[in-house]
Amino acid sequence: MEKPWLKDFEDDVAKWRDKWEAMYDDGVPKKPVYPDIPLKDLFNKWAEKHPDKTYLILEDRKLTYGEANDLARRLSNALLNMGVKKGDRVSIMLPNVPEYVIALQCSFKIGTIEVPTNYLYTIPEISHQLRDSGAETIIVMAEHAEKAIQLLNMPETPVKRVIAIQVADKPVEVPKQEGVFDWDEVINAASGAEPAIDVYPADIARLQYTGGTTGVPKGCVLTNAMMMSQAVRTSEWFRPAVDPHEFITLCPIPLNHIYGYNCNVNACLFGGGTIVLVHPPTPDNLLRNITKHKPNIWAAVPAMIIGLNNHPDITTTDISSLRGIFCGSAPLAVGTLQRFEELSGGKIIEGAGMSETINIYTVNPIYRKRKFGSCGVIWPDTDLVVVDVETGTKVMPRGELGEMIGRGPQFITEYWNKPEETAETIRDGWLYTGDIVKIDEEGFVFIMDRKKDMIIVSGFNVYPRDVDEVLYHHPKVVEACTIGIPDKKQGESVKSFIVIKAGETMAKEEVIEHCRKELAPYKVPRFVEFVDAIPRTSVGKPDRKALQQMESERAGK
Repeated sequence: MEKPWLKDFEDDVAKWRDKWEAMYDDGVPKKPVYPDIPLKDLFNKWAEKHPDKTYLILEDRKLTYGEANDLARRLSNALLNMGVKKGDRVSIMLPNVPEYVIALQCSFKIGTIEVPTNYLYTIPEISHQLRDSGAETIIVMAEHAEKAIQLLNMPETPVKRVIAIQVADKPVEVPKQEGVFDWDEVINAASGAEPAIDVYPADIARLQYTGGTTGVPKGCVLTNAMMMSQAVRTSEWFRPAVDPHEFITLCPIPLNHIYGYNCNVNACLFGGGTIVLVHPPTPDNLLRNITKHKPNIWAAVPAMIIGLNNHPDITTTDISSLRGIFCGSAPLAVGTLQRFEELSGGKIIEGAGMSETINIYTVNPIYRKRKFGSCGVIWPDTDLVVVDVETGTKVMPRGELGEMIGRGPQFITEYWNKPEETAETIRDGWLYTGDIVKIDEEGFVFIMDRKKDMIIVSGFNVYPRDVDEVLYHHPKVVEACTIGIPDKKQGESVKSFIVIKAGETMAKEEVIEHCRKELAPYKVPRFVEFVDAIPRTSVGKPDRKALQQMESERAGK
């Protein structure tokens, strides 16, 4: 079957590429060069070149490249001795602690596939991810080990082993049973030699779980080469502000999120930089780490910047070390952006991306030109085209709305074990993002809507169907429909509309308590409204847009 529209896509890219590349800051390569090596080779390079340089910081704890490399080697050999082999999936279920990065470097060394897992998830949420990926190993903090051990003991579970990490001054009792190991014990007993495992750029490094239009989590297959391409481009984009060899990144975004990973681990892999880990990401912790450790690169979300702008000590605290601040997940108010730039002297650049693109497909330049309301220009070595929503084959003129499709070395080519979903999303080498956008003649992208009904709460993705399905499990609930509503601090908040059974009564607190048992905290509805009926579309589906319009009209009164 001939597909003449594919030539139209190529013609559109060729017509506009020079325009968007002209927006790049001086020194940013239009055609980046990616080392044809696995990720572990970069880390080994820096560990050999400057073993005494600080690699990881958490509060007063510091690990050099040499120390981190030794721990990663020991963990690698310990896993190999347990029977873990290249290609096996390993779940890292940790907050932002040095052990997360060490486990990552271990995974890169022996070619296992990381399955980043949010430790805040409930058992059902984690179970789906581990069963889908087939992860046999979980690395977890001792205080969260109960969840992991429950998964280990479930019937038909893929999990075979749990490695629990104790905090020295806060030991937690972990049940002793077959398959449960102590991190320190396995590390100390293992060899510190570099594992002799061949890993190649095409090998899978990470399964980044996301949700699609239906909200069903899917594993984005990310290879070493794909992640290398983003390590190079992310570092080169910030080079006009800070030399990548001098990166000190502030890392409050969870490392299990592709944003936290790319702008910290990936960026510091490229130049041999230092990562300042922050947990939890409260305004007090952020401000203390900025003043104490002097980071110069920060990947943030609007809620964090708002929190610092409103901190009582912000005007008397020196935060001038920050030179490049990347802000994503939700639009940032112009006044908020300008205020923080005045306080820090740094530059905030907004961008956009998705798990399927390893964090970035557009970003604003640091110095040359920014457009407020835009998520930036098209990323180097990336092609974006706007097509009609109905067929996805007609190229829309510049400035007109349509669905954005894209391709580039950071774009996935498959979802893990999901050929139908892969075929639906990726067609003829182009990934259909589901974002409704317009692109102007200079290549600046403006996201106007989402085909997917995803809600973004402080940088975390919430899929309405996930919430609705939990609500439907409550015996008093007849119908439910969840939407996102604007929130000045979080970007969006979760609101659920509920129809209850006739003759029943229900309170907001009852709904929230029910959801807390099944959902991560940020997914739990903050607002609940009881209604007589849920509006529906002409084909009988719950009409989320009608509910959002109603909320918008209320807010405007």
